[in-house]
Amino acid sequence: MAKMLNLRDFDFSNIGNVFELDEVTPKFQTEERVDNQGKIIMGQDNRPRKFNTEEIVGYKYSVTMLDGPFRKKSTQVTINNLNRPITNEEIMKRASAKCKFQELQPSMTGNPMYYKAEGIELLNENIK
Repeated sequence: MAKMLNLRDFDFSNIGNVFELDEVTPKFQTEERVDNQGKIIMGQDNRPRKFNTEEIVGYKYSVTMLDGPFRKKSTQVTINNLNRPITNEEIMKRASAKCKFQELQPSMTGNPMYYKAEGIELLNENIK
């Protein structure tokens, strides 16, 4: 009998090279919290629930793929550092905000797909 097809049989890292930036949002540090009785607050999945703190630890980039097999699809790429080369205000001023990511790889395979990267590189400086 042949092996069953599974997620590892697909290359989810091959989603294209050029992306259109749609939005940048902060990624906050998370922590577990306890209730009034000192018990860890659990989520619906019966694991400790994570709450955002006020500390920013990176940024999430909502992007649309401009090339590759998933052209015109969108995803979110998280970068865990504080180097943010563009803001939402700057994205809105541009006719196009194209970028590439360094070391792009899936961080959550499912529906939807999420990605992480080591860095981001802006490709143009077109201002409206």
